Amino acid sequence: MAIHNFWEGLFPVKRDFYRMINDQATATTKGVEKLHNWLNSRSEEDYQLLFSQADEADKIRFNMENNLIEAFSTPFDRQDIYSLSVEMARILEYAKSTLKEMEAFAVSTDPTILNMVQQLNVGTDQFAEAMGLLKEDPLESQIKMANIRKAQLTIEKEYQAGMVELFRSTDLIYAMKYREVYHHIKDAAVHLGYTTDVLHRIVIRMI
Repeated sequence: MAIHNFWEGLFPVKRDFYRMINDQATATTKGVEKLHNWLNSRSEEDYQLLFSQADEADKIRFNMENNLIEAFSTPFDRQDIYSLSVEMARILEYAKSTLKEMEAFAVSTDPTILNMVQQLNVGTDQFAEAMGLLKEDPLESQIKMANIRKAQLTIEKEYQAGMVELFRSTDLIYAMKYREVYHHIKDAAVHLGYTTDVLHRIVIRMI
């Protein structure tokens, strides 16, 4: 390992972490898009597509983390790269758990679920665009963050409104089932927020 690091110090291997992070961001928003599609179709094909897309995102993440361990240098703080990767992965974990619980609890797609996931899709799409701009135009990347925050705020409002309606229900089991699903989508949005916080920190250091 020491020999490896010595030679890489003299002849650094070029690792494009910008591309790797951008690839994971793109895979993440595609995964959320698959969840949104499934909410409308409830088809087995869209069900499987979400998990296939999540697997693809994981492969990108694991490859990037391996490169991160081996890299002699990185374009910005390696802890920030790792944090971006992990937080993005958690978005898709909650997307998968949303789908699984809706299936397990026989939860139908209601306007609250549909609107929350739609806004999550908007937020992840804006994040992918922000990552694509980071290397060449970090200031433009920062502008995209306002759209992500707006999507997050909309999800929070949808969650609160949905919970108010659930608490009006006299069917406790029904309310508990839907509350679990709402909360998973909200948690995905929370991790989108954490991811955006890391990106914001990177941008500030770059400019």
